[in-house]
Amino acid sequence: SGGLISTTQFNFQEKFWGYRYISKSFQDKYKFGNSADLGLSASYKFADWISVDAIIVNGEGYKKIQINDGLNYGLGVTLTPTKGFHVRLYGGVNQSGVEDKANAVNMAVFAGFKNDNFTIGAEYNHMLNASYTDDNDLFGYSAFASVKVAKFADVYARFDDLYSKNNWNIAADEQAAIVGAQFKLGKYVKLAPNFRMSIPKADGAKNEYSAYVNCYF
Repeated sequence: SGGLISTTQFNFQEKFWGYRYISKSFQDKYKFGNSADLGLSASYKFADWISVDAIIVNGEGYKKIQINDGLNYGLGVTLTPTKGFHVRLYGGVNQSGVEDKANAVNMAVFAGFKNDNFTIGAEYNHMLNASYTDDNDLFGYSAFASVKVAKFADVYARFDDLYSKNNWNIAADEQAAIVGAQFKLGKYVKLAPNFRMSIPKADGAKNEYSAYVNCYF
């Protein structure tokens, strides 16, 4: 693939989660990378149980032009040891392109199982030198599940946990949960009421509770 393309950093996890119109996947939500960028990617399936992909993009996302000289390189491996069960490993380096700035490094591991009746998945993510700042590391995990309860309905739940090295990002570090249902009102129409909770890690910050209705058409 070439041009303005979907990046491979968290595309697999996002499709596995399956509810992007309700909430972005962990890495997209917390800005570990960009969902699309300008560049090239290639993938090769060696066997039914293993495929490998590589990507080179400008590293500044689809909303910005190429400002600095650095590029974003990524390599991923997807394993399918048995039907429905998938393991994904990814590593990438986003060059700062600036002499006094550190390169950002992303590492991720994901495992999930999916069949016609339910989906379950979990991922762990580690970002070194966030915002190209040395020692500004971010960590976090996300776990989710969904169950088909009727031909036209399913329920889902997800829990995220974001934290930073030495609490440098304490103002944004949080735990977050979402639970809800999705109703298919037609071939192209979905309705998804859901409840959300955010638990900030900063001292004195209050928990936030909210209710949403997301629509897809």
